[in-house]
Amino acid sequence: MRTRIASSALFGTLTCTVALLALARWRGLRAVQGINCTAHWLAGSEAAERDTVDLRHSVTGLATNYAALLFWAVLYELALGKNPGKPRAVLVTLALGPVAALVDYKVTPRRFTPGWELVFSRKEMGLVYAAMVAGMAFGARRAERPAESR
Repeated sequence: MRTRIASSALFGTLTCTVALLALARWRGLRAVQGINCTAHWLAGSEAAERDTVDLRHSVTGLATNYAALLFWAVLYELALGKNPGKPRAVLVTLALGPVAALVDYKVTPRRFTPGWELVFSRKEMGLVYAAMVAGMAFGARRAERPAESR
């Protein structure tokens, strides 16, 4: 169980981070702004405007994103259960992104949202959630395979 959580959080963080960096560049911004915006809970909305790598914004943004993905990985693991069949795994995985977005932006106090809304459109944020879910699903699946087949 712990292995699947760790793997899911790791790969979810990687794919989410790549999506944030790539989308920021696609928008004509510095790539790091996609990461820095997540530090808005500590640095305020100016975090999204910060276009250099630094401890206060970039490291905080990455650490915050990883912590959030660890939280979602635990919930994902609980929803999947010990030995999910394919239909259950598919349904839980498909629900993960919309549920995460709903909780992140409708339930969570504004100060503690991911901060992506400071940089990205709703459609772009949807792509970030999709990347996150794909990474988490890959990580969970990878952890289930025997070590010799990896």
